[in-house]
Amino acid sequence: MTINGASIITMDPRDDGPQAPARLAQRPATLDGKVIGLFANNKPHSEDLLRRIAAIIGERYDIKGTVEHNKGGWQWPARIEDLQRTAKSIDVAIHATAE
Repeated sequence: MTINGASIITMDPRDDGPQAPARLAQRPATLDGKVIGLFANNKPHSEDLLRRIAAIIGERYDIKGTVEHNKGGWQWPARIEDLQRTAKSIDVAIHATAE
């Protein structure tokens, strides 16, 4: 496309590659005694939402605790080092985005 003599290149963000069927992660039989990882993406209220979810889970199960991680921005994926480090200290993970 050209506007006022300048070229503009547009890119299509859709993934045209082969799509594999989605698989659910393994889930524990209960959350009793489990540590829950709370992964926020730094959007407004994402941490508040995760804490509220953890509180509701805590009313229903005897969880051992929570570990919070904020990846710092919604624009990019979490760093693999952060995910690996956090995975060593949690049993299950919840990710949320909010506004």
